[in-house]
Amino acid sequence: MQYMGSKNRLSKELAPIIQSYINEDTKGYLESFVGGANMIDKIIHHNKIGLDINKYLIALLRYSQQNELPITISEEEHKNVRNNKDDYDDWYVGLVGFCGSFGAKWFEGFARGNDLRNRPKEAINNIKKQSKSKNFKDIKFRCMNFLDIPKDKIKDYVIYCDPPYKNTTKYKGNGFPYEEFYKWCIEMAKDNIVLISEYTMPDDKFKCIWQKEHFTSMGSGVNKNNNRKKIEKLFIIK
Repeated sequence: MQYMGSKNRLSKELAPIIQSYINEDTKGYLESFVGGANMIDKIIHHNKIGLDINKYLIALLRYSQQNELPITISEEEHKNVRNNKDDYDDWYVGLVGFCGSFGAKWFEGFARGNDLRNRPKEAINNIKKQSKSKNFKDIKFRCMNFLDIPKDKIKDYVIYCDPPYKNTTKYKGNGFPYEEFYKWCIEMAKDNIVLISEYTMPDDKFKCIWQKEHFTSMGSGVNKNNNRKKIEKLFIIK
């Protein structure tokens, strides 16, 4: 699924690393920020849980597991849904908000194409293709804040976190509780393997186990005079 900050392009390298921590004793695989499910759909385990606080996103992912999606979205429909979200089903608001918006930025502008490209149709087709995989249909999607995950029920799991990156424009607003997140990761790592994608993490508590330079359109100071290179990293608790 097209999603701002998606790890789809990096999944060929990241997924095998994450998978290597899963063994016969692993009781489950959990993503606390599942996003467009572009990593979890490549991980093999019989018990996979994808969480996110965006109810529209989760509703869309769950709906796509069992139902057919529309072919495309018009600009007029995009405007109507944006201005009247309560009049539509949550899954449909999610579909229009992500697939009908330019760059998958939540209702920031319609994804206009041209005579050769229908961007909303392309985005919807990506979800349709993704949803046909058994590895996708088996995922349990839940709308939940990572801080509300019941710690006593999550033990011997591999947990992968792809949070809003610090000091970037990945999402609107600056309300993500980074200090609480760091403490949560450390606490969860007492009974689980916790892996985190980020550009930086506190050096005294987290160790980088993989990194790669890549191009991104997100982050502070990104403009035409910036080559947009970032160092994507994967961390584990020390």
